[in-house]
Amino acid sequence: MGFFDGRMVPAEHEPDRPEFVDLGPPGPRYGDDGPPADRYLPTVLPRVARVAEGPRVRVVFTGWEVWPEEVTLCLQLFWRRRRTDEVYGDAWYARPGAGALRVGLRPAHGGPGLTVREYGTDPGGAFHRPVRFLLSAVPEGGPLTLVLEWPDEGIAETAVALDTSGLGEAARRVVEIWPEGSGW
Repeated sequence: MGFFDGRMVPAEHEPDRPEFVDLGPPGPRYGDDGPPADRYLPTVLPRVARVAEGPRVRVVFTGWEVWPEEVTLCLQLFWRRRRTDEVYGDAWYARPGAGALRVGLRPAHGGPGLTVREYGTDPGGAFHRPVRFLLSAVPEGGPLTLVLEWPDEGIAETAVALDTSGLGEAARRVVEIWPEGSGW
């Protein structure tokens, strides 16, 4: 006798058969919707550093998610208070204006910066929110300086060096879930 034999509750009516969409071959790059999370399991490099603080907010760097050709910079935001009108929602920091949260990166060698864009903000809790920023390439050649400013929360421009050691090796350890060409 199997574990589930006799444990199934019969359905009132048979549900409609679902339709499915198969994952197709990769398109040009990964698009604007974030890293290739449908095809890869990233290598995670945990690092913890307090980046900035205001009277009611703390910003903490928690590490890197490393993809084959890109890197995610992970931040955690913590508040002491929240708005009762739920305005923070999905656009709580990304609204245009002089007081919004701004994040940028400066390479150690002083050359042009990497492209950085926010993606995949998780809901978090009432007083906490994780935020991810996708870098356009795996940084090489020394630390990156994270530059952050958030006037609405009392945070002046702040610069913090982030440890990038091991990112290149981590990119080589990314797990490919659906190898290119398998089943297409």
